[in-house]
Amino acid sequence: MSDRETDLDDLRQEIDGLDDAIHDLLIRRVEIVEKISTVKKQDTAGNGTIRPGREAQIVRRLLDRHKGALSRTVVSRVWRELIAALCRLQGPLQVAVCAPEKSVGYWDLARSHYGSATPMSLHHSAQIVLRMVSEGDGVVGMLPAPSSDDASPWWPYMVTRVDDAPKVIARLPFVEDRGGRFEDLSAWAIAKAAPEPSGNDVSLLAVQADEEISRATLRESLSTSGFDCEDTTIFTHGSQEAGWTHMVEVNEFVHPDDARLETVAENSQNRIKGIITLGAYAVPVPAPEST
Repeated sequence: MSDRETDLDDLRQEIDGLDDAIHDLLIRRVEIVEKISTVKKQDTAGNGTIRPGREAQIVRRLLDRHKGALSRTVVSRVWRELIAALCRLQGPLQVAVCAPEKSVGYWDLARSHYGSATPMSLHHSAQIVLRMVSEGDGVVGMLPAPSSDDASPWWPYMVTRVDDAPKVIARLPFVEDRGGRFEDLSAWAIAKAAPEPSGNDVSLLAVQADEEISRATLRESLSTSGFDCEDTTIFTHGSQEAGWTHMVEVNEFVHPDDARLETVAENSQNRIKGIITLGAYAVPVPAPEST
């Protein structure tokens, strides 16, 4: 055997050893997750199987410490696959994807984020997905990101004060992959899970009014109450007869019982009649320079 063949054989044996070590660590990680699952089942105040804030923190931390030739996109995909698999070990998880037109792109977003083995179904109606999330156990809904020109937006159906109503929990893609996108699409994930802070978040507030209110007035009322909605999007739906509902993005995590919510109506000279939270999402990680 030549020196070159000996060197290659030694390197391959080293890779085999590293694979065994990685595999052993994966086995250990599963064991720890199983212990966490046991504790969660004993804790009635737990947040359930889906932990969007914690998941975002894990991926961000790993990308911040990453170095070497392996791309950050690959690191993210590996851990998203692992996170999804371990979520399924703790409880039911399935994804209902709404793709009214561009089914391939939305399906790919869901598969990339929630793993290759997670059960998924495709639907052309947002109402069907909303119903599945509301009535199902462990169902995550994937819906096209709202647009200001939506003729019949899905998000007003989430404006309710029911305690276990679906909430927005994530915005996808969380880590942009310039080389792996078939279509330039964005989606929001909803679930019957309490949103939680990740350290860098956008919250969604539903503002209801009997009369039409300008975006400038909305921003001023929210800013006076202490919310940061500068350079964020406001979506509006309604009519003079039925009333108006606005969904406002706020640059922070807002708890449903935040005391500032009660002051917004007063700061609008009582033109606003109600305001509730519709969820929150971790701010996505910018696309790396190279993938």
